[in-house]
Amino acid sequence: MNRIIYIVAMLILLACAAVGQRLVVVPPGIDDQIALTIKADSAARTAALPTQTIYMLKRDGVYPLISPIDNTNYFLYIKAESGAGYRPFLIAKENSAAKIVQTFNFRSSGKLEGLTIEQRTLNGTPSNRVINVFNGSSLWVKNCEILHDRGAALALQSDSCSIYVEDCFIHSHGHPKSLGGNGRIIDVRSAAYTDSIVIRNTTFFNLSDRIIRNMTNFVNYIEFDHNTGLTNNGYHGGLQAGKVREMKVTNNIFYNQIAYGAQFRRISGYVAANISEQTQPENNQMFVVTIDTSYKLPVRNIVVRNNNVWWDQNYKDLWVKWKDSTKAPGIFTPTLMKLLSDSTKAYFTEPLTFQAPPASIFNFIDSAYGFPNSTTFPENWCFTYQEVNGLSPINTSYGTTAQSYTKGDGGFPVGDLNWYPARKTAWLATVSGINDNIPASIPSAFSLSQNYPNPFNPSTKITFTLPKSGNIMLKVFNTLGQQVATLVDADYLAGTHQVNFDASMLSSGVYIYTLSSGDFHAAKKMMLVR
Repeated sequence: MNRIIYIVAMLILLACAAVGQRLVVVPPGIDDQIALTIKADSAARTAALPTQTIYMLKRDGVYPLISPIDNTNYFLYIKAESGAGYRPFLIAKENSAAKIVQTFNFRSSGKLEGLTIEQRTLNGTPSNRVINVFNGSSLWVKNCEILHDRGAALALQSDSCSIYVEDCFIHSHGHPKSLGGNGRIIDVRSAAYTDSIVIRNTTFFNLSDRIIRNMTNFVNYIEFDHNTGLTNNGYHGGLQAGKVREMKVTNNIFYNQIAYGAQFRRISGYVAANISEQTQPENNQMFVVTIDTSYKLPVRNIVVRNNNVWWDQNYKDLWVKWKDSTKAPGIFTPTLMKLLSDSTKAYFTEPLTFQAPPASIFNFIDSAYGFPNSTTFPENWCFTYQEVNGLSPINTSYGTTAQSYTKGDGGFPVGDLNWYPARKTAWLATVSGINDNIPASIPSAFSLSQNYPNPFNPSTKITFTLPKSGNIMLKVFNTLGQQVATLVDADYLAGTHQVNFDASMLSSGVYIYTLSSGDFHAAKKMMLVR
């Protein structure tokens, strides 16, 4: 659990690449062509397993979506072709029953790469949670632009799901209060348990609600690193971690988050109890980053450092002007700050001048507070941002003389590093592939050995060493990212241990086994051959 899902994901992709790839080109401009192509390719895709199939979309192409895409028993990988041109443009189209479908339902694991996903329909109707993850699956979203969903950019709908977001541009999500207070990046809707949420090098703005919405569920691991967030109204707060066991919030820019301020007493329909329920804050106040203060663990691994948190003066003036309606939001909850080994490094404050920021929503907020009996905010306020020729004219790079430019870990800029390509290249050189989520301070005496024999049929032995006594978990996953076996979940003494794995009930193929003990996580692949 915790960071392990990222390691498993990378190993799965490497394993698939090692046995070759099938490229299936999907032509643009035809209604529902993506769903039709995937359906027609079913037999060929199944026969080709474990080879990875990639459905490749054309640059500058438009792909109208009608039918839901449900990958119930295969890894679904949709990406843009290489080269110049606009990202492939995917947009929902109302079907014959005038209904809007939830277009992507990942019921097995998958990856979306290099796409623009417009979550309004061709008729301009806001859709609700177009991209969903079910059944304990994992979804990787890389280099995508996702915009205009009235609910959430990405929704985790079942227990044990995970999501990994990298190099994305997510904006203009939400809708007025007359339709409800949504407009999030990640919406956690699992009944009890989410595995991992990782967001890196992503820029987001114009969200009407939280960055992550996690009401009461347990989350094993949240990583929020090198992201830039600008001008979000924060209907229910900021990044709501909920009952998180392990969390890393580092090297981010939170700029004009919770622009509405921390309370809505003047607006009809907003009550203090609702604010408290939504954000689990302290002293009935909204914060940029919250955890559930009712969730107590003997030890929680929480790392928060090098975050630039800033509000422009005109927003601060609004909170004073409408002091019967709102007050200044907090930065990180006191409970969260108490969990940090060095809270002085959690955040700093520095105004920045961005090269091309999104438009200010100051006038909209001032107007909304000026009509205290209104329950309907201006329609689609968060959709006011307009793209130019399919590209987003936003650039959140800032001057190299700012302290933020060298304030991040390793002297790198805080915020989304995609705005500094040379610095990002240098940063990537410091990331050790599949192990980049594993702390460097892990004791070298921890080890997970390659199984023997390998390949095997039907049983093999897995050896591991522990430098100290503690609880360990040894699990096995298939190439869809689904857990197929738990070999160990118990306290072990320090020393060398060996576990037998009987795979007589499994089919031939590549499997990933993972070891977790405290802060130590490792993973290796093995091959079952009948």
